[in-house]
Amino acid sequence: MKKPGLKEIVKKDVKPSAYLDYRLFFKALYEHRKEAGEYSYQKFAEDLGFKATTVMHQIVHGYRPLTDKAAVSVIEKLDLEAAEAHYLSALVSFCNAKTSVKREEYFQKLQTLKRKTLPDELDKDMLEYFSVWYNPVIWELIGTQGFQADVNWIAKRIIPNLKPAQVKTSLELLERLNLIVFDPELKTYRQTKDRVSTGHRIKGMALVSYHSSMIDHAKAALTSISGQRRDVSAVTVSVNEETAKKLRAMIHTFQLQLLDEADRAGVGDEIYQINIQLFPFTE
Repeated sequence: MKKPGLKEIVKKDVKPSAYLDYRLFFKALYEHRKEAGEYSYQKFAEDLGFKATTVMHQIVHGYRPLTDKAAVSVIEKLDLEAAEAHYLSALVSFCNAKTSVKREEYFQKLQTLKRKTLPDELDKDMLEYFSVWYNPVIWELIGTQGFQADVNWIAKRIIPNLKPAQVKTSLELLERLNLIVFDPELKTYRQTKDRVSTGHRIKGMALVSYHSSMIDHAKAALTSISGQRRDVSAVTVSVNEETAKKLRAMIHTFQLQLLDEADRAGVGDEIYQINIQLFPFTE
């Protein structure tokens, strides 16, 4: 039985647009090819246009970057479709960016390119939902006491205030996603679901976009929201990796407790954002 080549694999099973790190894309591509039969990183490098060396092993494991110049050659070897080729090129630039400004610039480009690779409008709309910070806020606001289905009321209720046109666009998106419906008798919107989650095709992109935006709003809240209405704290600790895993598990448990407490409290009248961050400062 003929073993599938890399070109066949990227056309059917392992696409760059499914990843937010080119190293993970190449690792998946390598492992998928290896499942079909004996394969080495030396052969992998050769198939991608490099001399038969350990270069791809070093790239996949983060010991060296894939340069923009090398990426062009790799894209040609894989014979990627136009949208996937543009995405991989931008992904390399995104991962190799030296500044946060450049990284954000390439991330926005990745979002635009991601939409072009999505197979249906539902995925595109769901990516849009998580990419614009006030979409989840408006969805939550619809479920609160005293909600008014008036774009001007909604625009002024949210901090920072929105434009009525932004609210209108968001409501239309929520209706397309079947997250809300308009009740003609009560003349108001109502939620159709208890929770909103991402689809597997957009999960990574959507979550990065969502969390990045909410972190920015948390920074703004330090100076724009009074101390009585916010709680922002931070600790720096020295731990081993095993303890770090326990801390992540504790955070997950705490998040579930927060959701349970909010559910038990019933219908609320305010929207709060809760950010919890744990990340390493050392390699």
